[in-house]
Amino acid sequence: MSKTKSIVILTILAILIAFFGTVCFVSFPVPGSIYDYNSVFDQISKGIDLDGGYYAVLTPTGTEEELEKVNLDNVIETLRTRLDSKGYTEATITIQDTDSLRVEIPQVDNPDEVIQLLGSQGKLEFRDSSGTVYLTGEDVEGASVGFDQNGNYAVNLSFTLRGQQKFADATEKIKDMSDNKMSIYLGDTLISSPGVNETINSRNAQITGTFELDEVESLAAVIASGALDISFEIGEARQISATLGSGVVNNAIIAAGIGLLIIFAILIIFYNGMGVAASIALAIYVILYTIVLALFPWVQLTFPGIAGIILSIGMAVDANVIIFDRIKDEYASGKTVTAAIKTGFSRAFITVFDANITTILASVVPWILSSGSIKGFAITLFLGTLISMFTAIVVTRWLIKLLRPFAKNEEGFYGLGRREVQ
Repeated sequence: MSKTKSIVILTILAILIAFFGTVCFVSFPVPGSIYDYNSVFDQISKGIDLDGGYYAVLTPTGTEEELEKVNLDNVIETLRTRLDSKGYTEATITIQDTDSLRVEIPQVDNPDEVIQLLGSQGKLEFRDSSGTVYLTGEDVEGASVGFDQNGNYAVNLSFTLRGQQKFADATEKIKDMSDNKMSIYLGDTLISSPGVNETINSRNAQITGTFELDEVESLAAVIASGALDISFEIGEARQISATLGSGVVNNAIIAAGIGLLIIFAILIIFYNGMGVAASIALAIYVILYTIVLALFPWVQLTFPGIAGIILSIGMAVDANVIIFDRIKDEYASGKTVTAAIKTGFSRAFITVFDANITTILASVVPWILSSGSIKGFAITLFLGTLISMFTAIVVTRWLIKLLRPFAKNEEGFYGLGRREVQ
């Protein structure tokens, strides 16, 4: 690659890094507009410890005999399923005063929606005009957000095999009624009443209506999680502020920036030109990581999540160190610079790959089996490790190649030397 071509590519790359770095971390008023630009980092959903949220106390209603039969662990699991499906992965549910539940949810824009999500009994019933029940939620295998034939939001249902037969029998009877409506109730609330003109023998059906996205998401979540063992009323509900203080996020960004600058300096001091390539790759890694966290709605950043980010950054730096030391050893053994770089990346790949795959597998288990802050830590570690593998193995190698035309003395530029290898 010629020096002129390298200069052009590096200039464009510097402009892109500066642009996306600003877009990712800087919020500012838009000139000539009443609106402000919110950075990509601001779009990342954050937990209660960083950005505050909302809490509600659910108090059970019913007789003493009914209350004694309630298994709160089952209720918590049902509520956890509903919250996770809505993206509130960092919500916490704890038992309060023996039989009440305290639910804390970060970044709630619509408290009424949350109240409906938590308090809904979720008893799904398919009835005819006379009130005869043909199917219940037990006959539904799954529920998800979809669209009807007109492009409006709808809830897609999938039945069990038994539910499919019940649905076929129900449509066979309802189609011949004067009022051929199949009424779909959630608790005591009528949510849809489609007409039935023919027998439908299918494992799939749709709940249609004039729904907004938030409504169908909540509806699907409640149906998929099932009914609660007992009814609850909201005893207390209010907004809560960030538990770590309002300025903790800005302070964390400043601290992370200082930490990265120190890492850049150390890499350049110990590895010269290779350290420059690693520093640029690490800057690209940070930008890509921030964008990925903002794109996934089920990622909620908390203090443990930040720990996952820090650990994944360490994995990225560690991968570069392993590769660079391997290159040094290959050059010291007598290879040319070109051969040392090629062989160093090739032989270090297995070590880097094994280390990162181990971390990825270790993060998958708590992601699947845990909840709350532990799950948030696992998600950020998983995503960060994947991106770090890409930047260390692909981007860094490309940058080293891009910087070679600037090396009048390649041995000095890359910090290499002939030495005896043990």
